[in-house]
Parts: sequence; structure tokens; C-alpha cells
Amino acid sequence: MAKPMRFARLETSLQGLMTRAVREFDRYLNETVDHYHWTCVENPELIARSLEILAEELPEEELTNLAARMPYLILLFHKSGSKRYIPIEATLAFLSVLNRSGMVTILRQAADKTQLPPLFGLDPNQWDPVLFLIGGVPDLDASFAELAPPHCSFF
Repeated sequence: MAKPMRFARLETSLQGLMTRAVREFDRYLNETVDHYHWTCVENPELIARSLEILAEELPEEELTNLAARMPYLILLFHKSGSKRYIPIEATLAFLSVLNRSGMVTILRQAADKTQLPPLFGLDPNQWDPVLFLIGGVPDLDASFAELAPPHCSFF
């Protein structure tokens, strides 16, 4: 049986990385940027509360277990009342910045309009969730930690 993969935080500023990624998103967007709002979460308690709400969007048990080990949550909200769709080119540009930094993401559409916006200080009458990403960097060395040789000490 395979060991579960662990994920670690980025070796850079999430805020700086997201600023670059959102700039790329905006560059490829064919509509006004004020129709979208990005929310980035590093707080584990807030991620856990969000994942409880998003559980229906991650129905596969294995995928749900994997998402719980990822240290970042990113949500995209769209302004209510305007044409709602996921801008493909802009989203791919956004993801390319994250992937170049080594972040692995699970991307799913989000449908909850009542609980998610207020959780992040947004008015549920003005903002609809469109998609969410759970992300982190695969910790490829985690499995070797258990195999440390006896003549090697860690402090």
C-alpha cells in the first residue's frame, strides 16, 4: 500500500506569488477585473471550516483526504448579476504561475452561495463562488525522515 503524500508550504511568499498569478489572470481577462475577487487562505482553521462547506465539491474520499493535507486554499468569486463563467485563458495563465513555483493544486468548481462569501467577509448578495483550489508543494523527502540512519542526529 502506498504511503500518503504530504505537502509543505512554498519556499516563497504566498502573497507575492498570488499577486503575480492574479496579475497574469487580469492580463488575459476579457472583462473588467472588478467582476472577480480572489481569496487566499493559509490559516489551517479557516481552511478546515471552508473544506467542511466545500465537502460536496470534493466527493471522492481519496481526494478529500488529500485536500486536507494541503496548506493553501484559494477561491475565486464572481460578482453577482453579471454573466457568470470561468475565463479559461485567464485561469490557465493564473495556474501557470502557481505551477512554475512548484505548487500542485486541485481545482474544483464551487457552488455554495450562502456560507462561503460571509466566511471571507464578502456579501453573499454581491459575490458568488466560482472555483476553489487547494494547493501545496509535494514534500518528496517526508518518507525518508523515518529512515534516518542511526549515525545521523537531528536537533
